[in-house]
Amino acid sequence: MKKMITMLAVLALMTATSCAQDSKPAQKVMTESEMKEALAPLFAKFETIADNDDAAAKAAALDFVKENKNDAGVYVIQSILSFLMPTDELIKLVDGDEYFKNHAQLQEAKKEWLVQQETGEGKKFKDFEAEYEGKVTKLSDYVGKGKYVLVDFWASWCGPCRAEIPNLIKVYNKYKGDKFEVLGVATWDKPEDTKKAIEQLGIPYPQMMNAQKAGSDAYGINGIPQIILFGPDGTIVKRNLRGDAVEKAVAEVLK
Repeated sequence: MKKMITMLAVLALMTATSCAQDSKPAQKVMTESEMKEALAPLFAKFETIADNDDAAAKAAALDFVKENKNDAGVYVIQSILSFLMPTDELIKLVDGDEYFKNHAQLQEAKKEWLVQQETGEGKKFKDFEAEYEGKVTKLSDYVGKGKYVLVDFWASWCGPCRAEIPNLIKVYNKYKGDKFEVLGVATWDKPEDTKKAIEQLGIPYPQMMNAQKAGSDAYGINGIPQIILFGPDGTIVKRNLRGDAVEKAVAEVLK
């Protein structure tokens, strides 16, 4: 928890560990210095909370939001509570307050949360397709075919995506076979750049080229990499996998 809070303190919405679809500036009234000043008491509170005590962190963030019906409160909802609360609770929180309910940023976020609800753990996969060089590839060409499939939504220009690739290659080489597959989904990327990155990084597993927004729209993804584990029948087993959690999730279902 402290690692996450330290990352958030730089006031960059997830850019330290993921890549956003575009770089449109957030809707703000408060200046950056005002934001830092407003958020300082919350970050100080987080420093007193034990690592991995998500319940205490959530309580502190909720208390802050109740007292800050402003851009700092919006920031905390999007950048902290979105990690600590399920989407149904986030939507209820936003809809229950007039300021947050009418805030443009949160209304856009709500659309994504609703899609994330539809494609959450335990739900059936949502199909989408991508066309490249006259060939149409569908997610359903891989998912729901009797294997566990680890799907990586990534882009060549995304540093955190590239940093995750060696881990995915390791998991692929260790577990590939009739029960397990890895699939890359080229997201918000130029096909020529994707191909170059595949060669540079030595990616051995198949790719859905030129997916652009098709996959991210289907799964409510606003930052990559987004790594999702699907079950043999297409059920979503895990979302938001990163680092060591990737192999842990795969090993757990294949044991």
